[in-house]
Amino acid sequence: MITNSPMPNGLNKEKKLPSWNLNNIYPALDSKEYTGDIENFKKQLSRLEQILENFPDKAPAGIESFSAWFNNYIDRANVVFDLLENLEAYAYTIYSADSYNKLALEKINELESISLPLSRISVSFRNKLSHAGKIPDNIFADNTRLSDYSFFLKEQFFLSKKQMTEAEEDLAGDLARAGSDAWNRLQEVVSSQLKVLWDSGTGEEKTVTELRALAHHHDRTVREKAYRLELSAWESMKIPLSFALNGVKGFSVILNKRRNYTDTLERSVIQSRISRKTLDALLDSMHDSLPDFRRYLAGKAKLLGLKKLSFYDISAPVVKSGRRWTYEEAEEFILAQFSEFSKDLHDFADHAFENNWIDSEPRDGKVGGAYCITVPLNKESRILCNFDGSFSSVSTIAHELGHGYHHHILKNTPHILRTYPMTLAETASIFCENLVLNAAAEKFTGGEKLSAIENLLADSTQVIVDILSRFIFESEVLKIREKKEISVDELNEIMINAQKATYGDILNENELHPYMWAVKGHYYRADLAFYNFPYAFGMLFGIGLYSRFREEGRAFVDTYGSLLAETGKKSAVEIAKDAGFDIEKKDFWKSGLDIIRERVDEFLKSAN
Repeated sequence: MITNSPMPNGLNKEKKLPSWNLNNIYPALDSKEYTGDIENFKKQLSRLEQILENFPDKAPAGIESFSAWFNNYIDRANVVFDLLENLEAYAYTIYSADSYNKLALEKINELESISLPLSRISVSFRNKLSHAGKIPDNIFADNTRLSDYSFFLKEQFFLSKKQMTEAEEDLAGDLARAGSDAWNRLQEVVSSQLKVLWDSGTGEEKTVTELRALAHHHDRTVREKAYRLELSAWESMKIPLSFALNGVKGFSVILNKRRNYTDTLERSVIQSRISRKTLDALLDSMHDSLPDFRRYLAGKAKLLGLKKLSFYDISAPVVKSGRRWTYEEAEEFILAQFSEFSKDLHDFADHAFENNWIDSEPRDGKVGGAYCITVPLNKESRILCNFDGSFSSVSTIAHELGHGYHHHILKNTPHILRTYPMTLAETASIFCENLVLNAAAEKFTGGEKLSAIENLLADSTQVIVDILSRFIFESEVLKIREKKEISVDELNEIMINAQKATYGDILNENELHPYMWAVKGHYYRADLAFYNFPYAFGMLFGIGLYSRFREEGRAFVDTYGSLLAETGKKSAVEIAKDAGFDIEKKDFWKSGLDIIRERVDEFLKSAN
């Protein structure tokens, strides 16, 4: 499983930063071990198809025959998915760290090709369940194995009503490789390799990832220069990227209609394993909180000596002499805070640092942002980030280690039962990030304390205010895309209007970011539309869990571990209910936002 972070990162040229070690996964992409697992995957996939063909008639009625068949099917499916995830993880880690690597891209394409039957198998499995009739609840009563997979089976039965015929789904998967997937790769390559001339005297160039990282620079002239050069860079790629976005969204609109979804958002809600009531409560609460974030941004503008912030000021440090962290200091601080929660979390992170699971060095060809990816056969993870010495990049490492810890809790769980939705994917990451951010806000003093609080609020602003603007943007784009293709000028206008709707008049309306639609890779995932609100869900859910930890102390550790262990077995609504939260009501979301409001008050008091 791959989980992404939207947080910006940049460069630290003072010392060579650590790169990850992939040697224990496979020796190389062309090694006998890697090619051997590809061949094994093909064999296991063929066996899975054979098992599916022997699906017992009227399965729910014949519980014993269905149970025997299902045990056989599910065991083979878990093997197949583990092999594929391992192979994909290795190829993608190499490609994302060096998008110039042609062999890595070839292997990614090969895996996409040979795994196409999985879509057909999933469709066929659902159809067979549907044709067999409704699954009675008593089928799970005396069968522990079936009971473990009860949520999965019921979800598959429901999804059988949300798909095309087997032939159509097979064709859609095949066409996606040359369609939406190709458009997605175009955006990845452009965003990882696009660069501009920074200094005509020295000939120094900077990638757009490096330029975005300069949004954290203390010198406003540097921030503005980076912002304008970044916009010019995206301007140069606006035509191919607009075609890419139109292609991806057009693909989503057409397929989701044919799959009997009301719209793409309905599919995203179902994928997130939440209810529409939950999403509405979350979005309403986010809208209600905007005045508090605008108070914070107004206070920040005052500290920076500005009447209004420009887009390139949002991430600016408010303390010019703010601490610049070494990677070693970041590691030490993170481990100390993780230790305050539990020995298991500390030991996991320590193992990740010691065994070089993290690629932290920014470089040409490396994708921006950060992510954590699972390597299931090794029962490990790998983390990519771009460390720049800012406290934001420290919290990013903590965030991604949280994803890794989630994987660690589930490492002995079968693939299907550890496959959790986007919303719950951010639970552990936001929780771990909060351990670090809140520790900094409470333990630091003076300017360092102010800087830590501001970092916390800056991250919250990204996850609430900016994420809400992205949701508004994507909603409008999908609505228009149903009728026609969208021009570059229209995309820019929609993005600017979305930013105005959430940031309000606290930002200079002439210096917003019209090309944010080109920056964010999430827009280019046809299979994961609206990969924005899950971050807000995850942050506020994580804050809720963190608050429980503050109240209960170490007594909460076991509850937390159990919650993570169940994330692939229940809906997000059920998981939250187990933790004592009702996420279908605004009160829950408001409680998390109230904590952020307290931080805003604290920031404004410290700033005066």
